[in-house]
Parts: sequence; C-alpha cells; structure tokens
Amino acid sequence: MHLEVSFKNIRPRDEIRQRATALFKKLERFLDDAAEANLVVDVEHGNAILELVLRHNGETNKVTAEHNDLRTALDQLFHTAETQLRRSKERRADGRRQPKEDADGFVDEAEA
Repeated sequence: MHLEVSFKNIRPRDEIRQRATALFKKLERFLDDAAEANLVVDVEHGNAILELVLRHNGETNKVTAEHNDLRTALDQLFHTAETQLRRSKERRADGRRQPKEDADGFVDEAEA
C-alpha cells in the first residue's frame, strides 16, 4: 500500500502528510498490498479541497471533500473513503454467497 500526497496552492506540510498517512493506514483492512492512492490537497478561496483516488483489486474509487478547515476536510475525506470501501467489500462478499438451489429450483427441506 502506498499513499502519495501532493499539494496545490499551499506550501507542503509534513503534519498534513503524516495525518493523511495515519488515516490511510486505517483503510488497510479493505485494501490489498498492491493498492495505490493519490491525495491532492488544494486550497482555494480559504476552502480546503481534497481529492483521493484509490486503485485496488482492479477498482478505482474517487473521493472528494471540501471544508474551510483542512483537518476537518481530511477527516471527512477518509471517513467517506472508508464507507465506500466497506460497501464495496460487502457487495463482493454478497455476490459470492448465493443461496443453493436444487436443479428443479426448490430448496431442500433439510437446508431450510
């Protein structure tokens, strides 16, 4: 897993990079080892605009957040990303759990 942080219209700050890395590590349980993420931190007109692009398991997730406080926007961004990844994982798991049916289309009484 790798997170790349880039900055636009703002001086690069290690505290932001460290906080983003800590929040990204919390997403570990939803991502594989080959996952890549790009975070763009932008400030326009006093608002922090964040964009996170995650690539994992052949999927790409894009999450954006905007807030006048950079730290709050960062927290919102990773909370939204966690929600998306959790739902994606649940959908993949539900797809594998199809109910067993006999050839005639009826469920066996012993299983029901």
